Amino acid sequence: EWKYETTSPIHPIHPPFKLIMHYDIATKILLEKCREEILKRFLGLSFRESILLEELPQETLSVKRSDFVVLVKDETGSERLVLIEIQSRWDRQIPLRLLDYRSRYLLKYGGEAISCVLLLTPSHTSTSSYQDNEVTFRFRLVPIFELDGKAVIDEGVICLLPLVPLMRGGEELADRADALLYESGLPRRDKADMLTVMTVLSGLVSKDLPRVLLSRRRDIMIESAAYDLIKQEGLQEGLQQGLQQGLQQGLQQSILDILDARFESVPQPVIDMVEKHEDLQTLKDLLKKSATIDSINQFEEILRKVIH
Repeated sequence: EWKYETTSPIHPIHPPFKLIMHYDIATKILLEKCREEILKRFLGLSFRESILLEELPQETLSVKRSDFVVLVKDETGSERLVLIEIQSRWDRQIPLRLLDYRSRYLLKYGGEAISCVLLLTPSHTSTSSYQDNEVTFRFRLVPIFELDGKAVIDEGVICLLPLVPLMRGGEELADRADALLYESGLPRRDKADMLTVMTVLSGLVSKDLPRVLLSRRRDIMIESAAYDLIKQEGLQEGLQQGLQQGLQQGLQQSILDILDARFESVPQPVIDMVEKHEDLQTLKDLLKKSATIDSINQFEEILRKVIH
């Protein structure tokens, strides 16, 4: 049984490179090849069979390719849906989006459902529930970053090795995870896919690790269906173009996290203004002010002056 330690400190998220904008493809590969291990390890489910369902038509903008639905059948033949949303970072719309996703799948398939978010990077504001004046919705939140990477290495859980760089101690364990995957008995194509997934996801915590992994395993990774995402040309372009965007998003999220922690609630106009602002130096100044201002109203005044 795996246990999560919720006392681990929140560490800064390194700016992801351009390829991480397509991490949904990497997570889809992971779900296709390792969904049974993920369902057993992370959700504690016991079942006879699992089937990854196709997405519903995109009737609303809330449907994202990082959302997956698995139909599981137990020994008695009973079926239920497991809805999994894999998120690189937390945002406040995730619970509502998951509730919408859950409702539409239940309308199509009926039965029971388990809803789950696999969160890849730390956040002060993540939650496992949503509540308003009419609705209470609870789901399972699996903080990948709180899992012990060493435990995965020691147990040799091949299917979870691509996630090791995101776990506790993961950056230091990445070389061992890479070696275990490369030397494993997986079919060569599966090995290529798993190494590619680890390379792409490692960009969420390090700007250098993807380059190291790519240079080391390019000979086999070129056999992966997802390799076109991480060709050397794309990597170099992404590292330059994605650096600023990733830092911008990281600063925006840090500002909102600090405000939320200090004042419990952040007005939507403040959220909108922070998320729309792109100048890095201004965002750095706002980050400092978010930790020192006396009230949320004072911060909103500062923000309006900066924008206008």
